[in-house]
Amino acid sequence: MAIELLFNGCMIAFFTYCYFYISSTAPKAQPGTMNGAQWPQILLALLIFFIAVNMYDIYKRTPKEGRNLSTITGVNYKGFYKNKLIIGIVILFIFALALDYIGFILSSFLFSVAYSRLLGEKRISRLLLYSFLSVVFLYFLFSKGLSIMLPRGVGIFRDFALLLEAL
Repeated sequence: MAIELLFNGCMIAFFTYCYFYISSTAPKAQPGTMNGAQWPQILLALLIFFIAVNMYDIYKRTPKEGRNLSTITGVNYKGFYKNKLIIGIVILFIFALALDYIGFILSSFLFSVAYSRLLGEKRISRLLLYSFLSVVFLYFLFSKGLSIMLPRGVGIFRDFALLLEAL
């Protein structure tokens, strides 16, 4: 219970920071109109509200004997780090860091392979084929369909991306 409340409290703090950061960086709106900051702020306010409701529900669900927030007992840390959700978050974090350095094509392919493997695909041929097809689809969707410039990477990865784009 204590870890859940602590995690939810950290999320509320982060989303509150995001709420105020958005309002300080967005340009001022014309009178009577909404600017680009108000839609994310509405979503963040709803998110903060529902996380607070979730924290209250967690607190009320816990028996009175287990409401001591200063002690954390019964936590299986080995199971926590072997949890597919945590591993998926780590893979996504690595993908986000690698995107600018090795480019969209290669990092998305590696991410797709790793995440599909995490989700249970054991056949290597299918894993590689579906990852390749998904990256090709996403590349054409974003670069050609939506005219969004995708990261190409640096150094040899940039040369590789330019070679693939030339094909």
